[in-house]
Amino acid sequence: MTAAKITHVPGAGACTRTPDPFQPPHPNHERLRCRQGTLMPEQNLFKRHLLTRRIPTVRVLSVALLLGAAIPAHAQYLGLNLRGDTGLKSGSQPGPGYYFALPLYYRSDYSTLKLPNGNTAPGDYGVGVGLLAPVVAVTTNWKILGANYGFQIVPTFMGNRQSLAGGAVEKNLGYGEADTYIQPINLGWHTKRADFLGAYGFYAPTGPRTLDMWAHEMVAGTTVYFDDAKSWHVAATMFYDINQRKRSRDIKVGQYMTIEGGVGRSFLKGVASTGMAYVMQWKTTNDSGADIPPLLPRGKNTAYGLGPEINMPLFAKGKFMGFVGLRYTFEFANSTNFQGRNLAVTLTLARLR
Repeated sequence: MTAAKITHVPGAGACTRTPDPFQPPHPNHERLRCRQGTLMPEQNLFKRHLLTRRIPTVRVLSVALLLGAAIPAHAQYLGLNLRGDTGLKSGSQPGPGYYFALPLYYRSDYSTLKLPNGNTAPGDYGVGVGLLAPVVAVTTNWKILGANYGFQIVPTFMGNRQSLAGGAVEKNLGYGEADTYIQPINLGWHTKRADFLGAYGFYAPTGPRTLDMWAHEMVAGTTVYFDDAKSWHVAATMFYDINQRKRSRDIKVGQYMTIEGGVGRSFLKGVASTGMAYVMQWKTTNDSGADIPPLLPRGKNTAYGLGPEINMPLFAKGKFMGFVGLRYTFEFANSTNFQGRNLAVTLTLARLR
């Protein structure tokens, strides 16, 4: 899911061209908006023969250069799941209660664009993507298949939202309403040495900073404990996004799989934790659609990140508690994708049942 997920209590437009004067009008002349040419005189047959052999080649090269300048061949469409928005104990559902989380600071600073072979693309691709996403989550005592039932609602507001890894990077987009993430099904199981999480959510394009598409998300995760006190733990949660066709263009972004988690240790009777968080993300299917530029390769981008995380309690009074969390991930070995750093500072307020 996007934004800061609560998983535990301690993310060549139209062209105008003159057609070959000795070829019939282009079958797609309305889309290309080509002007009707004028026939050359009969006496220039030899010159006409040369032109009919050369002009198409020149045109193809010109169009290719124009498209290449607008969208480089290494560009790829991006998905909705932001990297680095969850980490330690990602596979654990919080205990029964009401939770409100607010990213005090969430920013992805992308400094480079990586090519399919991992090399850095020339040019200025530095951009900072900001996020404000209040999370409302509820875990109930209702049981479904032995699991506690819960749900989450996450409206998001973003600045400098990018839809394409490549091309012209937009750096002056102020904050605006983006997609709304709704997770109507969140199931959590708890055993002596492991927690398990299963959920379904969807993204709705509700604002001007959206990626203009709906998406379904399947979630499955676990947190495994190495001791009876549940002090040492390792977690992994998979988020699989099935993107739908964009509403305004015939483009369907490929499906994304993101795995996030961490290895750490809890202390202060389990309410605080520290360790290393990680994120791995792959596009698993190619982009498709008639509106994808012809020079855009049908490839799959990847991203990896690793960094420290700490979660600390702020206060506890009766059933009310407050927590603050900090997670900083450094990305590496990305391909056909932006690469940089992700910083998330989150405040969580809880009323336990």
